[in-house]
Amino acid sequence: MAEISQTPASVIPGSDAIYARGIAGGTVTAGAPVYLDETTQRYLVADANASLSTAEVKGIALGAASAGQPLRIQVAGTITIGGTVVLSTIYILGAAGGIAPASDLASGWFTTILGVATSATQLRLCIFASRALKA
Repeated sequence: MAEISQTPASVIPGSDAIYARGIAGGTVTAGAPVYLDETTQRYLVADANASLSTAEVKGIALGAASAGQPLRIQVAGTITIGGTVVLSTIYILGAAGGIAPASDLASGWFTTILGVATSATQLRLCIFASRALKA
């Protein structure tokens, strides 16, 4: 498998969604996993193979934002992810803001579980940032 191909306009929170709000630290698109930069207290697109801090996903961006703009983030619950996923498959943070099936975990990536597919278009978010595990 490969990282899912997302359509940002099709990213939709479920009725059970739990949210956080913040400020974007750079360009963020809907559907992108984001982390909180501890220095600036702003959200940026997460990346599994950059560093431990960039792999600590806080949620999925629900809309687009540029640096300094408000950003709504889904942190738990069901989300229509804007792409096709495989039922019962565990999805993780991929490279440069991607979302990939766990079977695609690459050497050197910091492991962050995003959730499990509950249909062909939805994930049940249950974010677990391993903090110490590197493939």
